[in-house]
Amino acid sequence: MKYIITLILVISTQAIANSAYINEIPDFTQTDITEKQYGYGKQLCGPVAASNSLFWLNDQRIDQKTLIKRLVSKNYMNTSLKNGTGTSGMLRGIDKISAELFGRVKLLEYQGWRKHPAQYSSGVKVPSVHWLKEGVSSDSTVLINVGWYKLDGIDTYKRVGGHWVTLVGYTSGSLIIHDPAPRAGSSFANEYVKVSTIQSGTLTGNKKGLPRSAGGYIQLGQGMHIKSSADLALIDGAIKLKI
Repeated sequence: MKYIITLILVISTQAIANSAYINEIPDFTQTDITEKQYGYGKQLCGPVAASNSLFWLNDQRIDQKTLIKRLVSKNYMNTSLKNGTGTSGMLRGIDKISAELFGRVKLLEYQGWRKHPAQYSSGVKVPSVHWLKEGVSSDSTVLINVGWYKLDGIDTYKRVGGHWVTLVGYTSGSLIIHDPAPRAGSSFANEYVKVSTIQSGTLTGNKKGLPRSAGGYIQLGQGMHIKSSADLALIDGAIKLKI
C-alpha cells in the first residue's frame, strides 16, 4: 500500500509541474540580431522564439544566429521587417526547417483563431492549457502567439498587435516562457506567467477571424511583459511541434 500511495503522489506532481528543460532551452533576445538588413531584430520575435526550441531540439548542432537568419528568409518564414511573422509563415518555416534538421516530424499542429494552412489545423479555435502543457517534453515544443489587446468599452477587447514566445515549462498556475522581446530583459530569464481564462466578452480588431467571442481564451497575467500600448495579453494561438 505504501508503494501505491507514493506512485500516486509522483504522478500528481508531474501533472501540475514540468520545469525539467527551462534552463536548457535558450532565451535569445531578438535585438541581438543587429544588422540593418534584419531590421535590427525589432520584428523577429517569431523566428527567434522558434529558434530557441529548434536549436535545443537539434542538440545545438547549428549556430543559433545562423538558424534565425535562415528562418527569417523568404524561403522559410518570409518575415516582414514591418509586420513580423504571421501564423502561416511560422508554420511553413518550421515545417521546412524541421524536415532539414530532423527528417519527417511526428506532429506540427496549430490551435487558435488566426488564419493558417489547413494541413496544420487541429480544428480548435480556443487554445487549451492542457494541450499547451502536453507539448513540453524532451522531443516536442510549443510556440505561443500572444495577442496584445486594449480594453475597448465594457467586455470588449481590441487587438492592437501580436508577439511570439517560447513555452519552456509550467507549474500548476503558471506557464514558464522565454520571451525574445528586449522589454523582457537582455539576459537569460525564466518568466513565470500567471494564467486565467476570459469568461465573456468580444475580441475585435482588423484581422481575419475577428470579431469573435472572448470566452475561453487564456489571459497571460502577472509575469508577462506586456507591450506598453496594450492593456492585456491573450493567447491567440499556439504551434506544437513534435519531432
